[in-house]
Amino acid sequence: MTYFITGATGFIGSNLIEHLCGRGDTVVAFDRGALPEHQRRVFEGLPGELVQVQGDVRDLPLLRETIARHGVSRVIHAAAITSGPERETADGPAVIDVNLVGTANVAQAAGEVGVERFVLAGSLGVYFVPGYPDGTVVDESFPHRPGSLYTISKSVAEAVARRICALHRQSFVIGRIGTAYGPWERQTGFRDTMSPVFEATELALRGEQAVFKFDRPSNWHYGRDAAETLVTLADATAPEHEDYNLGPAEVWAMTDWCARLAERLPGFRYEVGTPTTVEVYDEREGGRISGTRFAAEFGPTARFGIDAAFEDYMRWVDGRP
Repeated sequence: MTYFITGATGFIGSNLIEHLCGRGDTVVAFDRGALPEHQRRVFEGLPGELVQVQGDVRDLPLLRETIARHGVSRVIHAAAITSGPERETADGPAVIDVNLVGTANVAQAAGEVGVERFVLAGSLGVYFVPGYPDGTVVDESFPHRPGSLYTISKSVAEAVARRICALHRQSFVIGRIGTAYGPWERQTGFRDTMSPVFEATELALRGEQAVFKFDRPSNWHYGRDAAETLVTLADATAPEHEDYNLGPAEVWAMTDWCARLAERLPGFRYEVGTPTTVEVYDEREGGRISGTRFAAEFGPTARFGIDAAFEDYMRWVDGRP
């Protein structure tokens, strides 16, 4: 099977490549940049085949030609600029251009070529979950309440892709990823705020202290689990719904992760206070994205609980150059 992944050198895109090549599929990895050398070597050592194509999701002719030439069966669109306030102030139109026009182009190319399934990697940000009372379970019935150019573009992109796919009678599914962390997360220039888990782990490895303004509990989504759920949606014969939230059931706080880091790296210190060294997105817990719809149809949204994820992540960290 041949899969076309946009945003392939990014965090979720890289996990998608690893998962698909790991099970023997062919992946056409489409991105403006190339994979780092170490990452490329790891992926090329897997059973599947990796084909890298450098290009921009705003280039419709290249998208169309690439998908057709490689006989792509399924498209997973993960390319996006995950912008913060500074980027949105300085260059907001570029965020809209990549996230919205890019989505329209990928959906159009997939529809014209006639691939079997188009999957949009969505975001829990469309719900603005911090605005809900703590612990609120946010399922697919909740209204979109985007509050940034990034989340506005992700919300509108869903509607745009849905319409374009309908015009082409293209099978289409949205998978909204929770607050993700894990292997292959790195600074790429397109994701302005890294996960708190990434930041705390990097501080621990450097022997520096992690300070949080708020010890935020969440159902954090391990990157390898997030990739697997998106692939499940790409492979499903006849999904019962057009959209699925992908949040795991388990909830834990940042200090739970840091306690494991301190046990592994005894010199590591962490606390809740100021001035902060780790961004936790918000100063309150807010809602939690629910993966119940996905779980009822396909099984759990996560194989990795916090302990398994920690051990797996540490093995990955140890293997980095």
